[in-house]
Amino acid sequence: MPTTPKHHFEVDVTTFTIGPELGLHLGHLMATARTDLKPRNFPERHLVDELAISKWRAIRVSLMEKAVFEHESVTFKPRALKDESGDLFEPHEDMYHLAMAHAPERHATVLAALGRLEIRYARQFATALRLLIALRRGTTPLVPATNAVASKPNINGPNLKGPNLKGKETPCEPSPTAPPVI
Repeated sequence: MPTTPKHHFEVDVTTFTIGPELGLHLGHLMATARTDLKPRNFPERHLVDELAISKWRAIRVSLMEKAVFEHESVTFKPRALKDESGDLFEPHEDMYHLAMAHAPERHATVLAALGRLEIRYARQFATALRLLIALRRGTTPLVPATNAVASKPNINGPNLKGPNLKGKETPCEPSPTAPPVI
């Protein structure tokens, strides 16, 4: 059942699901990310959604990789060859069988592609998280108004002269200017 977008530029989560995948689970993941990270505006909401979608895709890749290995496990027929003393001739025969899933004539191409996707989605997640942190750096978080008037975010940088700072600047790592080279 498709979910209705709440904002004008949101996309139905079933856009990101394939076949029998449940869009409801992705919707819950996105809702959890938004609840935990509390995006304050469109760019933050976009980055939080990117985090959730990247995580969803990484989970999907892990499940596909698991399916390949489960298929290999189901097709495993142990020979259980024993030597003269009664010990197994190949004590790690089951692990060898699973390792053979990486053989070119078996599933190596699929597993290599899944490995590349796993790295891609981990990089997307890390980039979105890094950008979200950089976007929030230098602005004060919005605090729910109680009896006082809600203050606007400080667009000129953080308040460096709080009660515990005694006029000293807090050390802050610089925002990344370029993506890391791998």
